[in-house]
Amino acid sequence: MIRKTYHLKFITPCFCAGAIQDKAEIRVPSIRGQLRWWFRALGGSAEEESAIFGCVASDSGKGSALRITVTDFKPAAPWPPPSFTPNDATSYVWHFARESGKAPNSGRGVHGPRWKTEGAIAPGGKFSLHLTFLRPLPQELQSTFDNALQAFLGLGALGLRNTRGLGAFHCQEARSIDELSSLLTTKGFIVAKRSNPDVFQTWKLALEDWSTWLRYNLRKLHKADRFSSLGGISPRQTSAIHFRPIELSSGNISWLAFEAPHQRVQQRHSPTLLTPHSFSGEATRASTPGLFSTRTESVWFCDIRAPVDR
Repeated sequence: MIRKTYHLKFITPCFCAGAIQDKAEIRVPSIRGQLRWWFRALGGSAEEESAIFGCVASDSGKGSALRITVTDFKPAAPWPPPSFTPNDATSYVWHFARESGKAPNSGRGVHGPRWKTEGAIAPGGKFSLHLTFLRPLPQELQSTFDNALQAFLGLGALGLRNTRGLGAFHCQEARSIDELSSLLTTKGFIVAKRSNPDVFQTWKLALEDWSTWLRYNLRKLHKADRFSSLGGISPRQTSAIHFRPIELSSGNISWLAFEAPHQRVQQRHSPTLLTPHSFSGEATRASTPGLFSTRTESVWFCDIRAPVDR
């Protein structure tokens, strides 16, 4: 058996829970699910996926070649969920974390069970991730898995709204962002890095920045699309575009967005959105309903109502 250990620290709050929705925890099934997503997104086949992660007896009855465990969790200082209004750009990130799991007809002002200090793992929380290979994999398959693992460690996230920057972490053993960006590009991804500015002092400032780009740029441009790489509700489909904060060696935060190949993660084709897009210059936001401000580019004000979760 071969065992490898990785050390992770959360950059943004992680809303990840099991049966008890109001108590956050780091769940091995969530990690396994994310590794499978990255394996498929990078081009791994269903047969190769089964060879690593196992499959049901009706297919071949093969058990997983990979054992995953989590140890040494060290919580950070408690993080209280923020106040926000539908007019805030950050509502595009926070709204569904706040409303998730809320009972139907529970009334105005009642939030979901996760929206409390204990419902999220606070930024700064740390844990160790252990991967044990129970049997050797063929060299080519091992290489494909290693790429998926490194992509997860460097650009992955856990829990609710992980496509919108929540549950992001920093891993000491991950490859550099430039290496990972190059890897993703060769595998058909589109990667768009934030520039001018590209450094923020805190994750909160970075989150406000990418939320503004998402709300007043990408979503404004494609709000009429019933299905796009931002996701859809009929059929229910998660977003192929992920926003991901990055912790720099200085301790400051940068961020990027990447778009996974649609046929691998959405099983259908829609126009790519990040190909012509540049996250450069200062983001533009609406300061009051019905108004918009212009900094480096003009962006028309868009509908301020809470969006559907994509």
